[in-house]
Amino acid sequence: MFKVANADFIADKLASELLPNQEFREVLKNALEAVERRQASTPGREGRIEFDVDWSLLSQTGRWYISCADDGDGMSRAELDRYMTTLAVEGAGRNQSIHGNQGMGLKISGPTRHRKGILIRSMKAGERTMVQVGWNGSEYDLIPLGPDGQVVSSTSAGNFPRFVSDGASGTVVTFLGNADDDNTFLPSDHPRSWLFKYLNMRFFRLSHDGVKVFVRVPSGDIVDWPRTAEEASERMRGEGRSFNLTAVKGTATVWDDAADRVGGGGARGTVELPGNRTAGLPPARLHWWVLPTGPGVDVSSRTASGGSSAVMFQNELHDWRLGNQANPYFARLGVIFAKNRIAFVLEPLGATITSDFARAHVLVGGRPVFESEAWFVWADQFRQAMPEQIRQAMDEEQGRLQHEDPDRLRRIRDRLRDVMHLLRPRRFRSTPNGASRAAGPTVAGSGSGTGAVAERVVGAGKRGSTKRGARGIGAVLSEVAEEDGEPSTEIHSVLALEPRWVTEAESEGLTIVRGNGNGLHDRAAALAGEDGRTAGILLLNREFRGYRAILAAVNEWANPEGDEDKSAKIMQLAQEWVEQKMIEAVYGLRQLENGSTWITQHYDEALSPVGLTAAFMADRYHTLIEVKRVARSVR
Repeated sequence: MFKVANADFIADKLASELLPNQEFREVLKNALEAVERRQASTPGREGRIEFDVDWSLLSQTGRWYISCADDGDGMSRAELDRYMTTLAVEGAGRNQSIHGNQGMGLKISGPTRHRKGILIRSMKAGERTMVQVGWNGSEYDLIPLGPDGQVVSSTSAGNFPRFVSDGASGTVVTFLGNADDDNTFLPSDHPRSWLFKYLNMRFFRLSHDGVKVFVRVPSGDIVDWPRTAEEASERMRGEGRSFNLTAVKGTATVWDDAADRVGGGGARGTVELPGNRTAGLPPARLHWWVLPTGPGVDVSSRTASGGSSAVMFQNELHDWRLGNQANPYFARLGVIFAKNRIAFVLEPLGATITSDFARAHVLVGGRPVFESEAWFVWADQFRQAMPEQIRQAMDEEQGRLQHEDPDRLRRIRDRLRDVMHLLRPRRFRSTPNGASRAAGPTVAGSGSGTGAVAERVVGAGKRGSTKRGARGIGAVLSEVAEEDGEPSTEIHSVLALEPRWVTEAESEGLTIVRGNGNGLHDRAAALAGEDGRTAGILLLNREFRGYRAILAAVNEWANPEGDEDKSAKIMQLAQEWVEQKMIEAVYGLRQLENGSTWITQHYDEALSPVGLTAAFMADRYHTLIEVKRVARSVR
């Protein structure tokens, strides 16, 4: 029915939507399916897949190419010709569908990313055949290999890895790059473990159920690398610098192993999230890990580290959120502290779950997970069922960062009292056992009588009632009285914002609002929490250049001799005034909240680390003057 007038345009267009390194995902999926088909006909057979140097091409050309070899069911001459030149062809697995093999992956991602081509050798039923698919100068096509221009050519058993030859069946796919001298085994500017880490991050679990996946990981400089497969095998036996085939086990297995380290403080588990079937929102499963700390437990060379999350579909991991990118998602799940020790994989369940063509996003009812209503429902359900081990990790981190001077906030509050009354005064409700005493005019509620007009109870995060005609819940008083006044409870307070001085490294374990990829790095301050409107923790950067410059200036003026005790006192005074300035910036802006022109999105932008840094830098003159004033006693 359909005809394609320009297949090369279709290939380039589809390839533009793919993620980096997608061709290696596609070739591995093909290899896994080939091995599984062979295992189905030979129960109990172990399968093997190796990403390794193409040793036969190295010996003939001197060039370093990466290849993927498997001992699956292989392809005949006719199958190679058909499968590699037809888009959306139904493969040997007969599982073509939106949820299955679409018959396009390697043909799209391979030649478009490697215009010199991908070389495919396959062995089946005594037949050994090869083809090369790439850009021939005018179109994507089979490139001639034989002496008379044949595009499908025979090849010898020596051009297959030994494990494939021994099994008498399998396929080798070699990636040739875009230029004759391309090194696809270790591309320029890539770390040596690039492919090993990519495959671990791409798959939830690998090297299980009778199929082992290996990647050759080099060490040293190219001049030190072995030149033959035999020499590489000797390296694996400890004879010379390592050049090992290393098993790829997938992110879940790596995190499992780390969390299970005895005495490391790790833990792992799964929380079932029911969704809302009445609203058409499917269930999901949230896999979680608390990773240990200390030497020997870092996982970053093998996969993503703590503070990361991904979405799983059909054993593959999509939609990774790493570092500061993960902050809003962790905040939605209720994880504010110890973020760099905690990791998540969200597994949506049900028939409405698919992925897009590029295998970049998991879809719920056709929408990316994090844009769906289901995500918000699942996150709220997780918060209510948060495992105790995660709560404990957060409590430990919170305790480690406790404020050193609890009276400092009271002093700051007292100094800011007048300015904070300008738009939204502190409010107190008369209560018999209230911790504070308050006096002053009562504030009438709407309608007859008196009633509460407070917007937020400290710590509860919920709006108070302003129902018309409300009666009998006591007067709301607008001024603090230290000795006189009625027992009262404060219901709107500057004290809801807790400042904490941290290093940039310490901030990586916290969920920062609108970190924009940099977090607290080279920023004066940030909020830790779910959003700029409600976040209750103010992070202040001990290492920020602007703050360090103020310290240096005051020390030069008040402590030229460099006395350590004086220096410590100056730092304490400077921190208190910086805290006051930043608290005023946050709460002053929050006083504008009105639900229309100042909403959560605007607070996320205005109170981002960039916005708070602007507030810090805009008032350095008065900060320096005030710190010098209070530091006179130190001189």
